[in-house]
Amino acid sequence: MQTTDLEHAQRGDIISEFYHEWASEIKELLGIWKNVNPKTGQIARLEVISKNDTIFLHCYGKLEIGEKDWGQSPCELFSSNVGSSEIEGFISTFEFDFMKIQVAVNIKYGVMVVQSYNTFKDGSNRNNYFSREFFCK
Repeated sequence: MQTTDLEHAQRGDIISEFYHEWASEIKELLGIWKNVNPKTGQIARLEVISKNDTIFLHCYGKLEIGEKDWGQSPCELFSSNVGSSEIEGFISTFEFDFMKIQVAVNIKYGVMVVQSYNTFKDGSNRNNYFSREFFCK
């Protein structure tokens, strides 16, 4: 298989073989993950779901009392390099009338690190903000 004619931005973008399926480690990613900080004001818990060969993220935001169901959003999966079939992280986006939340996730040593990039779009002049929290099964 010829790979030298492919577009690339760095040496690591080119390999001799292509992977079209993710490894069986995907099963370790699936399930309910809880925020290790019970006093969070961000995401209280999340669930990673597989449906029809697509991975979805289902998030629940922490409220003063209880949780807010954000619904499900499809995930774009990433490995640590172009030659690996092991999932190292993913991104997902949640759209609300007043806000857009982009979630970036990576998994390390059985811990899910969740970053959220929160952008207000309601004209309220609230500052956009970033958070990073840790989750475990």
